[in-house]
Amino acid sequence: MKRLFSIAIMMLGAAFFAPNTAYAQDTPEAAEVEASEPETVSVPDMLKEVEYVTKAKPKKKVAVYFILRSHSKCGFCRKIVPTINEHYKAMKGKGAELIMLNGDADPKVAREWATEAEMLFPIVTKDTAGAVTIPAGGSGGTPNIVAVTPNGTVLKSDSGANDCEQIVGMWKELVKEAKAEQKKAKKAAAKKKKAKKKAKAAEAEPEELSLD
Repeated sequence: MKRLFSIAIMMLGAAFFAPNTAYAQDTPEAAEVEASEPETVSVPDMLKEVEYVTKAKPKKKVAVYFILRSHSKCGFCRKIVPTINEHYKAMKGKGAELIMLNGDADPKVAREWATEAEMLFPIVTKDTAGAVTIPAGGSGGTPNIVAVTPNGTVLKSDSGANDCEQIVGMWKELVKEAKAEQKKAKKAAAKKKKAKKKAKAAEAEPEELSLD
């Protein structure tokens, strides 16, 4: 009787420590999950949700967006406006757009500053600037700048007056870089589409019958 009891205990122990085949089949090696496509952020879509301080509106189709965060009480922000204006005149209609996210609580104050400084670029009100979820550049202190593609890919970013002027001054290089990335992305998408089409056609073909 004791021997039978011992055998039963051994069998239970073996069953407990035996590999769990059901669990093993649930591992990544056995059940591969197709990686999902990374989500992209559309800058043009974000801009549909904002309101502007002045009548200036951004171009819809550009290769690079410069997002400048600034406000009227910032001395360095005021200092860079003339240079930013000059760069904006040069880039307008040539693949780049600059938009200021104004941090003034009172739109009237923002409008007065825009008029006084003869700002040519679009200026987003503080109340609606939150719709533009692109992270701030550099330390986040004002002024700060972020250069992004329409799908939200950051090309350059920094904070401080000198760095903001420098990055905006690179607009030609950044437009060139962005266009090259767009071309590369389109080529990759076309290749992927072609591969899917080929795979679908192969699945639709009837299997050949072997004549033995």
